[in-house]
Amino acid sequence: MEIKKAKFVRSLSAFGEFPGQGLPEIAMVGKSNVGKSSLINNLTRNSKLARTSSEPGKTRLVNLFLINESFFLVDLPGYGFAKASKQEKEKWAGMIEGYLQNSKHLKRVFQLVDIRHAPTEDDKLMVDYLRHYGIPFTVVATKADKLSKAQRGRNLPVICRDLVVQPWEVLVHSSKDSTGRALMLEHIGRELGEADAEDVNV
Repeated sequence: MEIKKAKFVRSLSAFGEFPGQGLPEIAMVGKSNVGKSSLINNLTRNSKLARTSSEPGKTRLVNLFLINESFFLVDLPGYGFAKASKQEKEKWAGMIEGYLQNSKHLKRVFQLVDIRHAPTEDDKLMVDYLRHYGIPFTVVATKADKLSKAQRGRNLPVICRDLVVQPWEVLVHSSKDSTGRALMLEHIGRELGEADAEDVNV
């Protein structure tokens, strides 16, 4: 698929109604600073679409982006930000769970993990949550440009083991050099080919 149009629609502090609701949704989830916003910007080729920061914990709301007037990319708050207060962590967790539990048009979750490191306990818990509730997901190993191909080859089996997925099920991506961008867009296009976009609340 090709992304020709992308725009920010709304930020939500709790799941609720928003313009265009009823279109298919593809969500990004992962720990703070794993590259969710950068991935959205890379897919849309718009470096200013989603706000990015080198400082973890900047995505603190559920951010909705309308793509090609036909589906939404959803940027969920990051988890596992050590410097956040317990209250903030609980609030972010509530937003993530509230969205995942209540969205009736969620087609797939991209579970982002940093290819340089073994998945965290929070990553494992998130994948267990998605499996438990039967939410379709795909693991995306981000920041691939930070490693050589040989290093990627050593790290991917660790990710697969810890998250109990097969190597061919993991998408490798870099927002810096666009590694894996075409494959991710193909993956999204295939998902949306089966999507039902009726009853849209514009």
